[in-house]
Amino acid sequence: MDCILAIDVGTQSLRACIIDAQMSVVERQQIHYSPQVKSKERVEIDAEVLWDALVQACRGLKQKKRVKAVTFSTLCPSLLPMDTAGDPLHPIILHLDRRSYRQAQWALDRVGEEKFLKIAGNLPIPGGISVTSLLWLRDHMPEIYLKPDVYFGHAVTFFLNRFTGRFVIDPSNASFTGLYDTVGYSDWDDRLLQLLEIEKNKLPEVILSPTIAGELIDKTARNLGLRKKIPVVIGANDTTCAAVGAGAVDSGDIMNTSGTVEILVLCLDKPIVSKNHLLRTHAYPGRWLAMRTVGAGGASLEWFRINFCREMTKKTFYADYLRKVLSQGSLPGARFHPFLAGDRHRIKRKSGSFTRLTLNSTREDILLALSHGIVSFQIDSLSEWQKQVDLSKDIYHVGGGASSAYTGYKQRMLENYRFVQLGETTLIGAAKLAMEALKS
Repeated sequence: MDCILAIDVGTQSLRACIIDAQMSVVERQQIHYSPQVKSKERVEIDAEVLWDALVQACRGLKQKKRVKAVTFSTLCPSLLPMDTAGDPLHPIILHLDRRSYRQAQWALDRVGEEKFLKIAGNLPIPGGISVTSLLWLRDHMPEIYLKPDVYFGHAVTFFLNRFTGRFVIDPSNASFTGLYDTVGYSDWDDRLLQLLEIEKNKLPEVILSPTIAGELIDKTARNLGLRKKIPVVIGANDTTCAAVGAGAVDSGDIMNTSGTVEILVLCLDKPIVSKNHLLRTHAYPGRWLAMRTVGAGGASLEWFRINFCREMTKKTFYADYLRKVLSQGSLPGARFHPFLAGDRHRIKRKSGSFTRLTLNSTREDILLALSHGIVSFQIDSLSEWQKQVDLSKDIYHVGGGASSAYTGYKQRMLENYRFVQLGETTLIGAAKLAMEALKS
C-alpha cells in the first residue's frame, strides 16, 4: 500500500488514476459521458451517471491493493441537492447552465455588487456561481428546498458522502457558491446567508483541501473493490488541483488550463477582487487564485469541428488540421466573440458571434478567428494583473487541450512570456494534496 487513488470528476469524463509516491501514474481508467443539454440555457448531468462511471473505472483498475488513500478533483460549480442519505434530489446543475438569470439579478439587488465582491470575491453569475442555481431551485422546486433534511453541495459533496458518510465541501468549491467568505478564506458568510434568506444548516461543512475527511465506508469499499477504512482526502476543484500539480503556488505564478473551459490563472498571496476576473481560494490558506475564464474554450473548438469539419475524424482535426491552421501565424481577418456558453464574468446574457466576415472568408479563416478570440479574451488580464502583482514570465500550460500546436500558437501571441507545456497536472495535484494530508 504505497499509492494514491486520485479521482478526477470532469464535465465529460471521469478518470481514476493510481499514482505512486514519486508522482508517477501507475495505472489509469477513463470513462466518458455526456452532459444533458435540455435547452439552450439548461445543462445538467445525473449524479448517478458520475457514480456509475466511478464504479466502472475503479473496477477496471488492477493494482487497487496498492492504494493507501483516495482523493478527489471535481468539476465546479456543480450544484446538487441531496437528502440525508446522500441521494440526489435533482440532477447536477453544471457550470455551463444559464437558466438562473432572474435569480442572479435578484441576488445582486439584495446584496449589492460591492458587498458581493468584498466578501464572496465574485458576482452571482448565472450557473457560474452556484447560489443562483440554488435560488432557481427554491423558486421553481420549493418541494426540494423546503425539505427539512436537504443539503445543497457540489459534486465533491456527493462523492465524499458516499465515501465517508459526511456532508463536506472544500474552500475552492465553496468559493464558487457565492455564499462563502472567499476573501477572508473563512467559512459560510452569515451576512450573505441572511440577505439571501438561505439557511446555513442546508450547507455542508467546509474543510481544508489537504484534509482527511474520514475513512472509506465498508459498502463503498466493496462496491469499488478497495480496502476498507482507507483514508479519504477531500482534495479540491479541478483548476485548483491543476495549479498544485503544476507548481503554481507562489504569488505571481501563472497557469493556463485548456480543456472544455479555457482559464488563465494567477496565484496570489493577497486577494484581489475585480469584475474582470473570478476569485477562489487556493488549496492552501494564505493563497488565492484569480481566474479569467472562457466558459466554452475547448468546447468552442469541438463545436466548430462537429459543425464544420464533419468529414474529418476527431484525431485528424486536432492532430493535423488544427495544427496546420494555427501555424499560419497571421492575424485573422474575421473576429470571434467567445461567448458560446455565455460570459462567466457578467450577469448579462451574451452569446458567441463572428464579425468581419466577407465572401472571401474560408473555413480556415473562421477557425483561426475562433482560436484567436479565445486567447485574446484572456490577454487583457495580464496587462491588468501586472499593475498589481510581480508576474512570472513563465506560463504553465496544462489540461487535455494543452497540445503542442495550441501552446505554440499562444506563445506567438504572447512573446514576452514563456509557455511551459506540462500536459495533465490535475490528478498529480490531487495526489500531492493527499500525500500532504497523510503526513500532517
